[in-house]
Amino acid sequence: MVTYAAAVHFFLIPSEFTFRDPSIPWRIIGMLLISTVLIPVTALLFLRKTGMIKTMQIEDQKERNWPLLITALIYFGSFYIIQKSGIPVFIQLFTLGATLGILISLGINLKWKISLHMIGMGGACGGMAVEMLLLQVGDPIILGVLFLLAGLLGTARLYLQAHSPAQIFAGFFTGFAIQFGLMFLMLS
Repeated sequence: MVTYAAAVHFFLIPSEFTFRDPSIPWRIIGMLLISTVLIPVTALLFLRKTGMIKTMQIEDQKERNWPLLITALIYFGSFYIIQKSGIPVFIQLFTLGATLGILISLGINLKWKISLHMIGMGGACGGMAVEMLLLQVGDPIILGVLFLLAGLLGTARLYLQAHSPAQIFAGFFTGFAIQFGLMFLMLS
């Protein structure tokens, strides 16, 4: 979601971010893709190879703890690096919010399975909502599309019987609250 959020902000809301060098947004997206997708997937492959997880889908609630902890550490490292590199504050906060979402989901996962997919989508919706509310940038259509995608994803997770409705709604509202709350506090 961090990489998607950066892409949306660089290419669909160009008035907010302007760079002299047009390759800078692509470099930022590349760095985010490596740090928030490629490295975590590589870590999952390692956990799968060593037998710590049975499948890449990590369906077993108890198997999710190590992947969540490792991913949180990787995301925090990403946040630390981008904080020092002059990347726009909104993306820094989105990365920090994603890290907090992963850590909170780890805590919840110790007792109950929550939808990680929906935490990500809720965070995307919450972040965009704050940006529109406080910074007066963005497009209501983009926010509407994000909510629609969240609904489609939640429906797909229910259809696949990966989660209960409570796990879907809890995931969405947890992600939304974390990103909205963090960004509201930091940007207002």
